[in-house]
Amino acid sequence: MMGECKRKCAMKFNILELYAGTGRSIEPFRRWSRTGKISLVDNNQYAADVYKHNNPGARYRVWDLGTKPSTDLLRFAGGRVDVLLGCPPCQGFSDCGSKNPYDSRNRHVSRFHSIVRDLQPRVLAMENVPLVASSGRFKLFTDGLEELDYCWTASIVNAALWGSCQSRQRLILVAAKSDLGVAPTFPEPTHGGSAKYFNYSLQKFCKIDADPVGMLGRTPASQRAEKNVPHKMGLTLGSRAIPTVDETIGDLGDIGTLKAIRMGHKSWDHGPGILRRMGRVEEGKRWSGADEHFSQAYGRLHRRGLARTITGYFPNAGSGRFWHPVENRALTLREAARIQGFPDSFRFLDNDAENCVLVGNALDKALAELTCKIVKNCLDG
Repeated sequence: MMGECKRKCAMKFNILELYAGTGRSIEPFRRWSRTGKISLVDNNQYAADVYKHNNPGARYRVWDLGTKPSTDLLRFAGGRVDVLLGCPPCQGFSDCGSKNPYDSRNRHVSRFHSIVRDLQPRVLAMENVPLVASSGRFKLFTDGLEELDYCWTASIVNAALWGSCQSRQRLILVAAKSDLGVAPTFPEPTHGGSAKYFNYSLQKFCKIDADPVGMLGRTPASQRAEKNVPHKMGLTLGSRAIPTVDETIGDLGDIGTLKAIRMGHKSWDHGPGILRRMGRVEEGKRWSGADEHFSQAYGRLHRRGLARTITGYFPNAGSGRFWHPVENRALTLREAARIQGFPDSFRFLDNDAENCVLVGNALDKALAELTCKIVKNCLDG
């Protein structure tokens, strides 16, 4: 019995991340002593180049997952996939996008299920936007998991409640083979606390629990989607303080130094019109002519507030609350990357437009670590 326990504890797990981008989902597993082969697949050559620039020798293939046979994925992963990670394209479901149920990219949720069926991982995790939970494809996906003898759970979680300065909501689903004998479960949030933060809706400082919907940016659509997941996080708060915008990016220093340029901490080439417009906007407020736009457009962040969801359009003031708290510019690439949880050691290549998309599409570090913890609990159990 003791020998069997030692054998199981010594087992290494092969991990495959699909739709990998810059590999943020797999990053926490790189520090796990039980991680075996790490493999990544995406159809974006630039994303692969950036990842391999930061991880020389990485096993990363640029393949179209809509057509690539599962047998090739299995062979590439070393003949066995123990943990399968993936975020199928979310643009067709996104609250910020077209919300088009016929968007061709939505089919990748079904494709992800067929890959699960073929590879039979011990544990799998899927991350996506909350509105996926309201789709018929999600119901088919979870029904299919049960037919394949997986125990699964899912929740709509907010990155801020696990230590990010960003109120970014995402659907996280984790499933484990029933024969593991351990069902995946979500822990309680770690962050929330009793500190006061700037509330963009009320334009005053308040505690998270005084206006959790406004402070955490829970849209009506995401609240409706929450009805379709087993684990309803609701408004449960942890005890630790959520880091503020200033605590996250305030020490980056001056733009223009050689060090700053190497880090991607440089200002965008804003036109004179937008500089005049946003130059009159006070900290935490938004342009007075933005009433025809969605609620965070042309907004300036507050140093003692939380960031809103970073998207690939963060250099554009009209695309969200992306203007620096006190300087007359949008967030730099490095500031947005820090908010998403990229380490300063992570280096981007020279295509800034592509870099912005990579950062906006990345999984927030806090959510990646939460997902990793749930997966490891299934395998360590």
